[in-house]
Amino acid sequence: MVELLIVVALITALTALVTVLARSAIRKANEVKCAAKLKSLGMATILYTQDNQDQLPRSFHSAGANRQPGWAVSIAPYLGISESQIANDWPNVFNSHFRTPVDPSTDPYVYSYALNVHFELDPEGDDYKGSPATWRRLSQVPTPTGTILMGQPKPVRFGDHLMCHQWSSVQAAKNALNYKIHDGKANYLFLDCHVESMRVEETFDPSRRINRWNPSLAR
Repeated sequence: MVELLIVVALITALTALVTVLARSAIRKANEVKCAAKLKSLGMATILYTQDNQDQLPRSFHSAGANRQPGWAVSIAPYLGISESQIANDWPNVFNSHFRTPVDPSTDPYVYSYALNVHFELDPEGDDYKGSPATWRRLSQVPTPTGTILMGQPKPVRFGDHLMCHQWSSVQAAKNALNYKIHDGKANYLFLDCHVESMRVEETFDPSRRINRWNPSLAR
């Protein structure tokens, strides 16, 4: 009887361990898939700039006023998506190419990835550190390897951009970012197309003079 209880206990413990390891492996796999998607979005963005006078695509923050589509539609052709798919099958296209694996939403207006709004700011209408400099063109960004292009936002409809020029604290960044989506971290896409899994404080922390969002401050 004692031996049987020991065997049952061992099996229970092993089952629990296997379950934990399996869940950890799934989380890691989803993080890697998410990073791969972000990298593809970055490469599509670079290809877009090469065909558009070095200018970066716009988000809903300024796209309408400039008679341009949002960044997702703008870079879609560089992901191999046809005009017909954009016009007739956008929800499926969006969820296939612009949705992180751990995001349960299927709403094509709820974004898993959001553009850093600094690349759209205008000193005539916006207040931001580094003004009157602008970074509409890729070549205007001093440190592409240290400047974030996209992050993972909290799920909000039409939230395809992050108003990071208005952040004044780490908490403000946390309010905007889905910063714990991957085991306490999130993925961030940089302008040179590399992706890093980081804690929010590693991207923005005024007390330590860390700001990887503002091109004039990023290092």
